[in-house]
Amino acid sequence: MINREAVLAERIVKKFPGVIAVNDVTFELRYGEIHGLLGQNGAGKSTLLRVIYGVYKPDQGSIYINGKRVFLKNPRDARSHGIALVHQEITVIPSLTVLENIALLGFSWNSLASKFDYASFGEYIDRIMARFGIELKLNEKVRHLSAAERMLLQVIAALSVNAKILLLDEPTSPLSLHEIERLFDVLNQLRKEGFAIAFVTHRVNEAIDICDRITILRNGEKIDTVESKSIDIHSLIKLMLGREPEELYKVRDEKSIDLLLNKYTAEEPLIELRAIYTQPQIAAEIPLKNINIKVYQGEVVAVFGFVGAGKTEIGKTLMGLTKIVRGDILYRGRSIKIKSPVDAINHGIFYLPEDRKIEGLIPHFTVASNMDISSLDIIKRFSIFIDEKRELQITSDMVKKLSIVTPSPYAKIIQLSGGNQQKVLVARAMLTNAKLVIFDEPTVGIDVAAKAEIRRLIYRYSRERGTSSLVLTSDVDEAIGLADRIYVMRDGEIIREYYNKKLDRDEILKNLA
Repeated sequence: MINREAVLAERIVKKFPGVIAVNDVTFELRYGEIHGLLGQNGAGKSTLLRVIYGVYKPDQGSIYINGKRVFLKNPRDARSHGIALVHQEITVIPSLTVLENIALLGFSWNSLASKFDYASFGEYIDRIMARFGIELKLNEKVRHLSAAERMLLQVIAALSVNAKILLLDEPTSPLSLHEIERLFDVLNQLRKEGFAIAFVTHRVNEAIDICDRITILRNGEKIDTVESKSIDIHSLIKLMLGREPEELYKVRDEKSIDLLLNKYTAEEPLIELRAIYTQPQIAAEIPLKNINIKVYQGEVVAVFGFVGAGKTEIGKTLMGLTKIVRGDILYRGRSIKIKSPVDAINHGIFYLPEDRKIEGLIPHFTVASNMDISSLDIIKRFSIFIDEKRELQITSDMVKKLSIVTPSPYAKIIQLSGGNQQKVLVARAMLTNAKLVIFDEPTVGIDVAAKAEIRRLIYRYSRERGTSSLVLTSDVDEAIGLADRIYVMRDGEIIREYYNKKLDRDEILKNLA
C-alpha cells in the first residue's frame, strides 16, 4: 500500500462568481506520505481540498480514488471512500464530552434520540488512541481541552470511521509550538501506518519539516510539485510569490535608533510599567513578576518570548484585564489606574488581540463596521445616527491606504483572507487616533507576503503618525526586523533588554537556551 496512489485530482477547475479559485490543477496524493499544499491566502489550497472532499463539485476535471474515477456528490460520498477532512476551524461542541464529540464528528451517533453504546464505542476509541499514541480523557468536557487536544479529537474522529485519506486544512494555525510538535508526532505515526495525508499550510518551514512532497499553488494555479528534502525556504517562498523574496522581516530604518536615543534621555516615556506583579484570575494566565517596560512616543517596542512567556498578559495588564498586586503604570511620568478597557481607551491605549477571529472581528458585520466600531464618533450625524456617506468615505480611504483586498467596504469581513482581516484591525486602530497600540502576535495565521505588509504598516504607522507600538511576538526575526527596542521574556519575567542596532537572532535566542 505504501506509495500507491490514493487520490488523483486531475485538471480541476472550480469557479465562483467573479473568480476562478482553482484553475487546471492536478494533485496526486500517495499512501504513506504527507503531501503539503503551500501557497498564499487565496491560492486555492482549501478550495482544492473541498473539491476532493465533495463539498464543491468541480466545474471541470476528474477525481480518482485508488485508481478508480469517482463522482462525489457530497462529503458522505467522500467518507464512503475513506476520505476525511479536518478543518482549520475546530468544529467541536464544548458542552459535550470528548467521546460524544468524536461520535458526532465521526457520524457514529445518528441522532440525539438514538441509543448509543458508550462502553463499546469508548473501548474502540481507546484502541485507536493507544495505536497512535494519543492521550485524551474521553469523559472530559471539550471546553477544558487545549487547542491541540481539540485538533487531535478531530483526527481521532476521522480515524473512527476508518478513513485512510486525511485532508488537513491548516491544522497548526491555532496551535502553539509545543502543540504543533505533539500533532506532528501523531502525523508521523499515521504516515508510518500507510495513511495518505494532504497537509495545507502557509508556513514554509513547517512544510519542509513535515512533508515528503510539496505542491505550490499561486492564484489558483499549480506552480510545481517538489520533494521537500531537495528545496530550501528561500526557493519555496520564491515559488509562492512568483518573484525573488523581498526582505520579509526587515522593515525598520537602521538610522532610526540614533534619533530615538535622544528621546530616551530627553523625554518621559509615553507609557511605563514599573515593577509590575500580577495575580492570575484563570488557570491559563501567566503571573507577571517585576515587569519593567518603557515605551516612548513614536517608538516600536517588541516583547519577544515563546508561548507561555507572559507576553499576552502584558497587553491585558495595560487594558485593565489582569489583577495588579504590586507596581505602577505611568503615563508620561504620572501614575494612572487602569481597571478596565474603558480606562485604557480613555488613556489612548488600544489592543489588537492575537485571536482576531474570536476576540477581534465581528464575523457577520461588514468590513466598514469592523473598521469603525471603535471610532463611531467620527461618522455620527447629530451624535445619534451613522452618517453612511461619511462612513463610506472614511473606510474607502482606509481600504485604499492599506491596500485591503475586498469587493467593497460593505462586504462581510468573513469574505476576506486572514491577512486582509488583520489589515482591517490595523485600520480600526488607526481610526481611533490611539497613542499606544498593542499588537499581540500581529502576523500569526497569515501568509508570508501578508506578514511583510502588516509589519510595514505597523512601522509606517508609528513613524508617520507618532503613535507608539508595542508588539508582542514569538517570532524573533519579527522582533529584530521591526522594533527599535526589544524586551526578552520568559516565565512571566523580563530577562533582557536590547537596543536594536545590528542585532542577530542568536544573540537574543541565547537568553532562552
